[in-house]
Amino acid sequence: MAIADHKLTPVLIGIHLVALPMYSRLPPYILLTMAVLTLWSLLIIAGRARQPKAWLRIVLAGVVIVALLASYGTVFGQEPGIAMLLMLSFLKLFEMKARRDVLLIIFVGYFLVATHFFHSQSPWIAAYVFVVVIYLTSLLIVFSDRLGSTDFKTRMTMSARMVLQAIPLMLVLFVLFPRIQGPLWSLPDDAKSATTGVGDEMSPGSINDLISSSAVAFRVQFKGEPPAPKDLYWRGLVLSHYDGKTWRRDDAPEDLQPELSAVSAAAQPVEYAVMLEPHGRKWLYSLESLVSLEGGYSVTRELQVLTKKEIISVFSYAMTSSLRSRNRSLSAQEREKNLLLPQDFNEKSVTLARRLRMAAGDDAEYADSILNYFNTETFSYTLSPPLLGDNAMDDFIFNTRAGFCEHYSSAFVYLMRAAGVPARVVVGYQGGTLNPLDDYMIVRQSDAHAWAEIWLADKGWMRADPTSAVSPDRIDFGILGAGLEAGRMPFMLASNNKWLLQLRYTADSLNHNWNKWVVGFNEKKQQALFESLGIEDINKSTLFSWMVVAMTLMGGVVAWWVFRQGERKSKRDVASYYYSLFCRKLERAGLMKQPSESPDEFLVRIVQHFPHLKDKASLITRQYQQMRYGGEADDGHKKRLVLAVKQFRAR
Repeated sequence: MAIADHKLTPVLIGIHLVALPMYSRLPPYILLTMAVLTLWSLLIIAGRARQPKAWLRIVLAGVVIVALLASYGTVFGQEPGIAMLLMLSFLKLFEMKARRDVLLIIFVGYFLVATHFFHSQSPWIAAYVFVVVIYLTSLLIVFSDRLGSTDFKTRMTMSARMVLQAIPLMLVLFVLFPRIQGPLWSLPDDAKSATTGVGDEMSPGSINDLISSSAVAFRVQFKGEPPAPKDLYWRGLVLSHYDGKTWRRDDAPEDLQPELSAVSAAAQPVEYAVMLEPHGRKWLYSLESLVSLEGGYSVTRELQVLTKKEIISVFSYAMTSSLRSRNRSLSAQEREKNLLLPQDFNEKSVTLARRLRMAAGDDAEYADSILNYFNTETFSYTLSPPLLGDNAMDDFIFNTRAGFCEHYSSAFVYLMRAAGVPARVVVGYQGGTLNPLDDYMIVRQSDAHAWAEIWLADKGWMRADPTSAVSPDRIDFGILGAGLEAGRMPFMLASNNKWLLQLRYTADSLNHNWNKWVVGFNEKKQQALFESLGIEDINKSTLFSWMVVAMTLMGGVVAWWVFRQGERKSKRDVASYYYSLFCRKLERAGLMKQPSESPDEFLVRIVQHFPHLKDKASLITRQYQQMRYGGEADDGHKKRLVLAVKQFRAR
């Protein structure tokens, strides 16, 4: 069966619906190629161009390969593979010869729409995929309906009904399918989420660029009351190496472990569960100081929590922290590492450090004197600091005196090292906002923060946050209370509109619970579900047996319901359905039945316009009237009407 050009329009729309969430991450060459192929397809559909010859299709395939190589450097891997399938779907439109060609595009569309979960597993993407699946299924109906007996609304209704009928089976699989360790959707090894949030190095501007983002970094659920805002320091990475511009990681050897000691035996540990959004890196966030965690993660000597693989999907973990514990890990090699500074730079800063140190009684007093210096001098907290020169510390401390948290933490650590006190930078997040509609805390990218750690001989590593000396409200009231430039803050966060706030919290609560109960429905939660139902020690073989039984029963129930509905509809609507199909065939031939016309009146006009169709039109009209109004709805009348309508041709 040849495919008419006008029928390609819904297929082209389907391809773009499948690709829509990809557009923001596809390279320019791929987008340009897709735009050209789309324009060409539209010209063919409009009758202004012809299908390209075989040799030209080969050239176009070569163009696709070149675009992939120019964009990705390869045609292998997850991202190039998805882009290739997408562009080949466009190319397939240029050789539509039979129904199977269209079906191939539709089935590729089913596959491609599922790849959106490689990048996001949010409820919004799931809802979008659900809608696109309904549309693709409606295309299957279009190309299976050879008589053209359905309109768009009918096809979408039928498609939605079929997808909804599959939901009970989907729920059975979701609950009973034996879980393996890991998230609901296991992503391929080369799946990459865009790296977002705090990075593994820090330079001027690297953190304040995040402040304009309202994206969620992670959500936290505490067991009991959450700590005070001043204690909400979410530790990510420790940066010890400084080259004059950038701070970078320089971790201790893996075999060295941290040495923790409690400051107060009466201090209560803080237990909490974190649901981390994918950030494409290998570290987790924890309150200071971490004392225990669930899972096979590694903890460095600097109290960084690392995973074996990048976090490319929503990731949940549980931790316990003691806010009154100290890390007393410092070897001679680590002391030297945390005192290093680039030579022959920032002489004025070094001089200031030595002067303040001489005036202080000990290292703790010296740290306080630097904080007091930031507090009493004309320093300002801003998201738009001036650029710094080669002597960045001298420029900041003595000239510009305007910066964000990375400027102050960097300058503080530099001054501490210049006076012989081991110090290092810590990056992560500070603060968080409780969702009033649910029992958890939201930590956003706009809460990104940098602070310092200094070594005091009698106490170990101590947190020092120079930002609190310049903008104490940043620590007590969060980033929105820091008095920063309103134009740089996320609108959805800075707005005081009650409706927007309610909408924001409601949407986030939905997202959180979706991640918690759907994306995060792992083996542990599956076991907990059955335990709550009084079923203990259920194993995978039992689950599999239950799943087979439940699928069989549920499938039988769905099939019974579908056949019963079809039988009822057949008895009730078969006459109206096929008479309407008869009228649509005549309408395509140029003769439309008026709403006010009776079947007999319409028959008169049919005979006037198409005298050669008198016998066939009369038979159909008579059979319809007998079934619809005469009560003669037996199988014989139904078969005669159906056969007559299917064989009817208005031309």
